[in-house]
Amino acid sequence: MATTQRPTASPRTDRERRSIGETAEGYVEALISQGVEYLFLNPGTDTFPVQEALSKFAAEGRPAPRTVLCLFEVVALAAAHGYYAATGRPQAVMVHVDVGTQNLGGMLHDAQRGRAAVVITAGRAPYTTDPDERGSRSSYIHWLQEQLDQHGIVRNYVKWEYELRRPDQVGEVVARAFQIAASDPPGPTYLTLPRELLMAEPGNVTLHRTEAYPPVRLGAGDPAALREVARRLVQAERPLVLTADTGRSPAGFHGLVRLAELLALPVIEWRNRVNFPSDHPLHLGYDPTEMVSDADLILVLDHDVPYIPTSVHPAPGATVVQIDVDPLKERIPLWSFPVHLPVRADTAQALPLLADFAEPLIDDDRSAAIEARRNDLSARHAYQRAAWHAAAQSDANTAPLTVSWVGHCIGALAKAQPDCLFVDELVTSNIEVWKQCPVTEPGTWYVSGGSGLGWGLGASLGIKLARPERQVVALVGDGSFVFGAPVAALWGMQQHNAPVMVVIFNNACYNATKRPLVASYPDGYSVGTDNFIGIDLLPAPRYDLLAAVVGAYGERVETPDQVLPALRRGLERTRAGQTAIIDVQLAHP
Repeated sequence: MATTQRPTASPRTDRERRSIGETAEGYVEALISQGVEYLFLNPGTDTFPVQEALSKFAAEGRPAPRTVLCLFEVVALAAAHGYYAATGRPQAVMVHVDVGTQNLGGMLHDAQRGRAAVVITAGRAPYTTDPDERGSRSSYIHWLQEQLDQHGIVRNYVKWEYELRRPDQVGEVVARAFQIAASDPPGPTYLTLPRELLMAEPGNVTLHRTEAYPPVRLGAGDPAALREVARRLVQAERPLVLTADTGRSPAGFHGLVRLAELLALPVIEWRNRVNFPSDHPLHLGYDPTEMVSDADLILVLDHDVPYIPTSVHPAPGATVVQIDVDPLKERIPLWSFPVHLPVRADTAQALPLLADFAEPLIDDDRSAAIEARRNDLSARHAYQRAAWHAAAQSDANTAPLTVSWVGHCIGALAKAQPDCLFVDELVTSNIEVWKQCPVTEPGTWYVSGGSGLGWGLGASLGIKLARPERQVVALVGDGSFVFGAPVAALWGMQQHNAPVMVVIFNNACYNATKRPLVASYPDGYSVGTDNFIGIDLLPAPRYDLLAAVVGAYGERVETPDQVLPALRRGLERTRAGQTAIIDVQLAHP
């Protein structure tokens, strides 16, 4: 198994003036200076100067980022996103001109909403026809690929965009791109590199290490505001915590555990990450509907959509407190959740301080109330888990397969194989699987944070590269599997020695479309005639047979007794270095 090796940065100071042969070499040197380990590449007629520079570095034995060739751009950006999610270290994606940028598709949305610090670079069609200018137009497509505003493709989704204008600026421009991407709140940036500039000879270039352009961090937030939050939490009778991304770092996970245990706070999560141990007595599941309207204080942590206002809303007089790296949700045009006390902060730093402020405020009366609440919540937790277990067991002999039973089998696998990491793109099946698959360790469950389908396969590749010592299990719907460019993604896993077990929840339909249609038109023509246009995927493709195309292992599962054995066989294959596809046939909704 290949190990992740971080290239050694060439400069020995924060910045260094160096003579560079071509700008493309300066670009590679700039990536090294920023600590980039992987360049996720889908090449074109404008990226070859960088490819030549990488070949030169290899021939001369110089350190360089490892190139991960991706056969489709969706895989490249999803993989870089996954790598960042698993490590917290921004990586680079390179695509070609306008068409490569467009092929990033929904993964750019996911990188934005998932706050993934990724630096995307794209070539730019040559702008000169001078035969004496290196890199000038030399092909029919060079006229077709120039757009009025190539950057307009991404401007809604990135934090910063720029076109390299002088070859000697490459060091500072790349450093700027990484600094902005990694600063709170993190997100993607976009840089275009004209071919003429890549092939120019700039002479001296200034290279900057991250110490010279460090990302800006929020810290713990306003201490006075946190003291007020602590006071209100201690006095609350029916507090509630709603979280989605607090577990993006171990410090956030452990900070929430400490605060919840101190004050007996019930936690309901949306499992973008493992935010709180799911077997903890204070973990009250994944549906806030029942508890939101009863709470007198709601603490919202790192959550873009804490509840659905058309289904439930806080009680009159309830206090809503929010601690978030982006409490205003500045890139969501209309965000209308009432918040009485917003705090802009990194929860990983704010939560321990909040616990420090709260602890001295707990007198004997509050201590008794907290213990009574702890006992009540523990009983609710036990009752809830017993009901979930009973639901799965009732489906143990049911065919076609149910999501609950498959989730139960995945949970059994997770308990028996604690080195597994899970990448989740289940869409309509996610909550049922969360119920059946307890996770207790931060950094073991990953969701994109957005709604662009096709993320799971590429993200699994990136996470496996980042965590080669762990087994990566991708849980995807059949629609998500197809959207993820499976031939490109599976080939990448095999080619780059990053085997993943892909479990397809195959219900042979677009259930995310079917559910709202049925809910909105229960007596409509679609339901009445059982004719759901543009929804059913019948007959379902044989996804297990696709495995052979790229040298992976494939298996189709149709009966309840074969789910767990098939998962075990698939994991044995990935441990041996071979990607596996387990195509699980669910009941058609």
